[in-house]
Amino acid sequence: MTAAQGWRGRASWASLLGIFMLATSPQSKPFELGTAGDFLELWREKLCTILADVVSLERAVDLISEGYFDGHHVLFADSQKELTSAYETARLLIVGYNCFAEENGKEPIDTEAIERTPGRKVDHFLNEWVMLSRSKVLVACGEIFAARDQVLALLRTSRV
Repeated sequence: MTAAQGWRGRASWASLLGIFMLATSPQSKPFELGTAGDFLELWREKLCTILADVVSLERAVDLISEGYFDGHHVLFADSQKELTSAYETARLLIVGYNCFAEENGKEPIDTEAIERTPGRKVDHFLNEWVMLSRSKVLVACGEIFAARDQVLALLRTSRV
């Protein structure tokens, strides 16, 4: 996920959050929560995914920093700042959702549970970065087809 893609995703979900909260505020016309049931679950699922992705990305960066660079930061300062901002934005979106959920009797999002178990996404990020590094070296050495095979191998394992 590039920084621009991540920002667009967070901005679009933030907009949906705002629209939905306005639609259910006391100043707006009456709105039936029952008609938005699928939206609420989709909204909750997307927010959980956003946080899990950011946490996984942070963990993958930390593992590379600790394992290969003696704990030195591997990201440029602006990239680290963007990653930190993405985490803070995800947390704020979830706080907004949880306030809404609490007011409307819906299940809140447990951020601690998501942060404790980033799952296989960390492995996926690490495998992807290793593949990209290997394929760039292979291309630099003139082995374009071997680089292609590296990319295809990752794509095959990602679908499983």
